[in-house]
Amino acid sequence: MAQFVLAFLLIGGVELEVDWSELSVHFYGPVNLASDTLYKGELEASLDSMLATIPLYGELSLGDAVARSRDAQNYFQTALSYPQVVSTRYSTAGEVQNEYVISLVGPFLEELIPRPMQPPTLHEQEPDASTGPEQNNLSSIPSTGFIIDARGTGFRPGIFPRLLDPQGNVILDAGNVDRDVLLERGYVHYAYSPRAALQTRELGLNPLRLVAERTVGRDRCDIVLSAADAERILDSPLNLRLLCECMVTIIIDRQ
Repeated sequence: MAQFVLAFLLIGGVELEVDWSELSVHFYGPVNLASDTLYKGELEASLDSMLATIPLYGELSLGDAVARSRDAQNYFQTALSYPQVVSTRYSTAGEVQNEYVISLVGPFLEELIPRPMQPPTLHEQEPDASTGPEQNNLSSIPSTGFIIDARGTGFRPGIFPRLLDPQGNVILDAGNVDRDVLLERGYVHYAYSPRAALQTRELGLNPLRLVAERTVGRDRCDIVLSAADAERILDSPLNLRLLCECMVTIIIDRQ
């Protein structure tokens, strides 16, 4: 019986792929998708299964959140009925299929944003008496955003990942950022390489580059920074403001 069920899932399921650099789901399907009720049923089941594996934040999956939200359910039902066509492919047997894309983000996210937490506080810096006047007059180029390299840590991309210091104190949480900016520009961006991360327009010309030490949480969607990198953020009012404005790109492994 188990072998039969497994075969049914492999044959009847629709292969979906998440492109985290676009926060979207891609799949191939029939050209007449709107009228193919059998395929749409399989597609809906496959999408539900995929959403259940995508972290929203903490230990809550996007699938769990969608199940509790009428707006989110309506969004994905509409997206399944009218997915965007991005390409068409032709097989040697004469079969024609469209490549479709469905965005994982939309207006429904507003009600899924976690409640605000205690925001991180600026660390007071002691004046350095050994610093000469010449050094005091030297101004460094200000940061314009953050690139966090999470490759090799087992990090699982999600919708609202958090940044933590080594003690587990929250540095970045979706509940503490500018809500309007989050909804307009997105919470974080993902890239599959340093070069792609540097091409993120929102980060500006001088993003601060950090390396994740490890990931934590059941879904491994929370990133722990080193004490030194955490201090680099918390010692600067500008850096805290950039976090609040969602100026973060995370480099990830291809899933």
